[in-house]
Amino acid sequence: MKSGYSIVKLWLRTGLFFYYTKIKVFGKENIPKGKPLMVLANHQNALMDPLMIAMNCGVKPFFLARSDLFKNPLVSKFLRYLQMIPIYRFRDGRDTLKNNPAIFKKCGDLLIKGETIMLFPEGNHGIRRRVRWPMRYGFVRMLFSALEKEPDLDIRILPIGLNYLNAEGFPDSVSMYIGKDFSVQDYYDPNDLPATESKLKDEIYERLKELTTHIPDEETYDRVIAHLDNKKVDYLKPESVNKIIKDIDPTVIAIPVSSSGSSISGLLNILFNLINFPIVLLWNKRIKTIGLDIEFRTTLRFAMGLILFPIYYLLLYLVFGYMLGQDIALTIFLAHVFFNFLYVKLGRFTSSYQKI
Repeated sequence: MKSGYSIVKLWLRTGLFFYYTKIKVFGKENIPKGKPLMVLANHQNALMDPLMIAMNCGVKPFFLARSDLFKNPLVSKFLRYLQMIPIYRFRDGRDTLKNNPAIFKKCGDLLIKGETIMLFPEGNHGIRRRVRWPMRYGFVRMLFSALEKEPDLDIRILPIGLNYLNAEGFPDSVSMYIGKDFSVQDYYDPNDLPATESKLKDEIYERLKELTTHIPDEETYDRVIAHLDNKKVDYLKPESVNKIIKDIDPTVIAIPVSSSGSSISGLLNILFNLINFPIVLLWNKRIKTIGLDIEFRTTLRFAMGLILFPIYYLLLYLVFGYMLGQDIALTIFLAHVFFNFLYVKLGRFTSSYQKI
């Protein structure tokens, strides 16, 4: 199982490398060693968020995911292989909520064993650049489950902020900021669990707001975004963006500044669509039209690429090998991979045009 997990991890890591223009990780030195650990992050981009953390954090976490992802038996088996655990929500049906206490207990037992649990305390995903309040109670219940059995257990909480340039677009870039860990024991009062829960929720909320772009007011959100876009802020740097947000007057309406790409970026997009036309066509005509939340668009596109591009490359090699010989087929294959690689890594020239 260990070798199989390593192969899957390499496959996923390679996919992320070819999907994102830039992946920047800051604060890996903050990850505690040899302690039971709960990783809590903001949640904007569906399954890309846990993948980004699991592949770039140097830990092998168990992580919670919405239960409806486990409906397909084959998908469920794969997700569980990746150490994903279903969590049940009200929208899954009121009766399903009775399964959650067992999930909280299971996670508590994993913490007692010194494992790492990763989840998203906002409770759901949302594409908007803000940390949603209130924090859900699930992560606290897991902590209480562990501390009820081991009151002196030193569980550490590690906040992580994920920041995407354009979460639903392609190609995209992402930065991950790993904050300072803190001990649950500093907040835990077994004689006043409600106060403990409130303090932990407040603390993680405040820390996540510092690690990702946070636009606090929902009503003026679009106006603030327009100001930020006009200023061409770098959303990969949340600290500087949050400072700018404080100086923005949300009552002033910002007129969006239109930006047009260069002829080079237009040419790159045309070439990308041409040489990958079967996959682009399948995405635009079939998969993209599936009625999923916009937050799932990147997950669906990424999963499609993981599966279809290896098959597409194999078919190209076989067809050109049969028609033109192995040497020419290998040259075409390598040139194709190299162009797609450059296309993604030159994302600042292509992302404004790409519609897939």
